[in-house]
Amino acid sequence: MDIIRISARQLVEFTLHGSDITPAGSLKAMHDGALGHRARQAALDDGWKAEVPLSLDIPVEDEDLVIRLGGRMDAFLDAEEPRLEEIKLWSGREQPEEAAPAHLFQARVYAWMLFADRNIARVHLAIVYVSRNGEVRGKFTESLNRQECRELFESILLPYLHYVRTIRKHVRARNASLLHLSFPFPSWRGGQRDMAVQVYTCISQKRRLLASMPTGTGKSMAVLFPALKALGQGLTGQLFYLTSRNTQREAPLEAVRLLGSQPLHLFCMVLQAKEHQCPEHLQCSPDLCPRAGGHFLRDNDALEEMLRLDDWSPEKIRSVCDQYCLCPFEFSLRLTEIADIVICDYNYAFDPAVHLQRIFDRVTNLTLLIDEAHHLPERIRDMLTGSVAGPDIRRLRQKTGQLHGRRHPLYKAMSGVLQSLTGLSRDPDCAEQVIRSVPSSLLNRISALTDLISETPDPGLSPEDSELLRDVHSGLLSFQRAMEQDPEDYAFFLRGGKTPVLTALCLNPGSHFARLTARLSGTVAFSATMHPLSAMRRILCIDPEDALFEAPSPFPPEHLLVIRQNIDTRFSSRTATIPALVREIEALWASRPGRYIVFFPSFAYLRQVAEQLKVPAQVQTPGLTSEEREQFLLPYRSASEPVLSLCVLGGIFSEGIDLPGSQLDGVVIVGTGLPQVCLENTLLREYLERTLGQGYYLACQVPGMQKIAQAAGRVIRTRDDRGVVLLLDDRYRLPVEASLCPPFWQIRTGDTQALLESFWGTGDVGSGK
Repeated sequence: MDIIRISARQLVEFTLHGSDITPAGSLKAMHDGALGHRARQAALDDGWKAEVPLSLDIPVEDEDLVIRLGGRMDAFLDAEEPRLEEIKLWSGREQPEEAAPAHLFQARVYAWMLFADRNIARVHLAIVYVSRNGEVRGKFTESLNRQECRELFESILLPYLHYVRTIRKHVRARNASLLHLSFPFPSWRGGQRDMAVQVYTCISQKRRLLASMPTGTGKSMAVLFPALKALGQGLTGQLFYLTSRNTQREAPLEAVRLLGSQPLHLFCMVLQAKEHQCPEHLQCSPDLCPRAGGHFLRDNDALEEMLRLDDWSPEKIRSVCDQYCLCPFEFSLRLTEIADIVICDYNYAFDPAVHLQRIFDRVTNLTLLIDEAHHLPERIRDMLTGSVAGPDIRRLRQKTGQLHGRRHPLYKAMSGVLQSLTGLSRDPDCAEQVIRSVPSSLLNRISALTDLISETPDPGLSPEDSELLRDVHSGLLSFQRAMEQDPEDYAFFLRGGKTPVLTALCLNPGSHFARLTARLSGTVAFSATMHPLSAMRRILCIDPEDALFEAPSPFPPEHLLVIRQNIDTRFSSRTATIPALVREIEALWASRPGRYIVFFPSFAYLRQVAEQLKVPAQVQTPGLTSEEREQFLLPYRSASEPVLSLCVLGGIFSEGIDLPGSQLDGVVIVGTGLPQVCLENTLLREYLERTLGQGYYLACQVPGMQKIAQAAGRVIRTRDDRGVVLLLDDRYRLPVEASLCPPFWQIRTGDTQALLESFWGTGDVGSGK
């Protein structure tokens, strides 16, 4: 028999979740609510108990199902006719005129749970609104007999049961279709079937899997097909396919489309960022946006319509939202609770600021499929890092003072934070300073400013300054969340002199990853460049019991020519070795004018080489839009003319793009991908050395060589592809860098042009040496 666990509050909110989309409450309101609860509970007479748990099993016989309802009464007096209180914070100036329906029904649900457990005639309940000090601002009472309470409880339960039955009907149809789902190709590529076995085992045992699969091995299908089989067998309840970039979503969507050529009943959706979905581009407030007002009065009808459709594409979701005047983002969030596959960015799972609370705070019966997982440490580190931006706060304070005067609460709160920030600096003329701890006085002022920004919906700023205020607020919230974590996992530093930026830098993203994934029904983290897996296990805090899998390359090794030339590209030698770089690039072009990309460690180095290069080339510039990026790639995709491009390593063109067949003949990689020298990377390297050993190896060499492998992976995309990789740096001959190269590379040395002419002429690269 299946069991669905739901709290009394969740049950009530399913039907009575308000009418409008409103801004989320502040941290201060949550804190005040907790204070008010405790103060009211402490003031109750003898015999009253606080936080009394209740549980009730509700059989749904036609579904072979039990609804396990749970909750805690804020206050309870056990008597012949029991009494209970539901305590809520009230911050309004005027007293409430009546109890909110959701608050009243939450107490009524508790009352029915008492009736179901005891032979009693009547329950007395009260909704008590209190201040943060426990002062009663309003009290609304009700006395119910068994029949009255049953009818009220069923009015809340029955809509939820209808929803449950609808979803379970879909699940039965989905599982029946997945039972007969077959692999959509005549045969498996090399390593693909072994990967599928690993994924299925990972989900069935509820463990983690780190997997490295070379580019072109069909990673998405190798992961999705066994995951769907596991889903159909009830080994997991939902799949989240996480990507680090929007451009990477096409691969899983294409895999689902291929599988959909068979009879398949599956809800697959893409969760897009709010700014990409919002049709009004207004603040989420019923006073400003017509879709926010009354959204929750209309979304149930829209949900019923979606459940009758197999098409859950972004276009269909937007169409239904237009029909019912709904916020597409808010409606998409609701659909994530139902979808069988959700394709979305990493941050919806790992970022404390935007993660899906309705999913990841409540559900464990789901599986994460994480693509391009070599990005995980850096992305999670960014999500968990927070900053207090002194210069931005100073600018906002000036604008606030001009608009409202220096007595305005926002002006005063900003002044307090700036004063504390300035007091932290030991040397105002020093550009960067590491500090050991953050004083509580500053934390209190940050908290006050954060709450005040939340509670001041319209400070009258210009659109540009309002956006800056939102950025500052986001940074403050991230900083506060960082301060709630283990201080050993963070470093704190100031940057910027007299009005500095204070940063809490996350040094241990692996603990967050391990903690979030520990309770799920399997996590598969995979990439073409997870090598070496032993290092990624340490960085991501993976248990020894979790699995590592490295697939061999499915492509003939003679199809890829890898040449190493011993050129010193270290920062101190770059200017002197530019002529040598130019000769190698021109030799590549002379051997066979084709389609090539040259990757550099920086834009500055790129421009220096471009000035001396005699071959015509298009040059990447910073901040390209998506349209400009497509225009940049157009010569590779639409014409047969040769093209040479100069790009930055680790950027938008070194991964996440697909140029199969004759679209790309080769890449040139300048340097070894080492991250730039800066305070953040120094602190990270020192932390990893202190905690794991090999700090330079884990913080610099491993991620650097993963960038190299990603860029090189653009060349061979299918079994018929042939191409070249030219490595321009003398460090590739060193033992560590050599060990971090993909194991299927056969690196050659010698005259570049001669090797290339032989390769293009005969296809014979000989044996690596």
